[in-house]
Amino acid sequence: MIGITLKQRIRKSWQKLSHLDARPDQIATGFSIGIFASFLPLNPSPIIVATVVAWLLQRNVIAAVAGATTAILYTPLLPLIWLAEYQLGKSILPVQHPLALNYARLWDVFQQGWDVYAAMFVGSIIIATPVTLLTYVIVKRLAQRWARQSNVPQLSG
Repeated sequence: MIGITLKQRIRKSWQKLSHLDARPDQIATGFSIGIFASFLPLNPSPIIVATVVAWLLQRNVIAAVAGATTAILYTPLLPLIWLAEYQLGKSILPVQHPLALNYARLWDVFQQGWDVYAAMFVGSIIIATPVTLLTYVIVKRLAQRWARQSNVPQLSG
């Protein structure tokens, strides 16, 4: 089999995370940084943003990259997410240009005007915050379980 399925890719990422030499809170924070960055309407890539932020905050960069790459799971939903971000941001900021659902490419959004982008950016922070906090709790618990399992002495037989 030449190609790797999405399920295999996810499993491989989780296996790498489970073997990181870092504290559970560092893994969870790094992964959450990646999730947060993946919601921001940024180009060229949320991976770059996640890497820089994790490095600056001295959190696990590998976990941040893993979190940012999970954005592939909701790529088909990006137009809906961007529209929701825009609608939320528009309720806070004045916007003069409308945004339609058919703008699936971020470059097209930029061409609509900076007010549209600013609304999306504010909306993305509103949406990303609870998702990021929930992600932190879940990944920290998983990382704590991984740490406990790796500290259990193996029986030889």
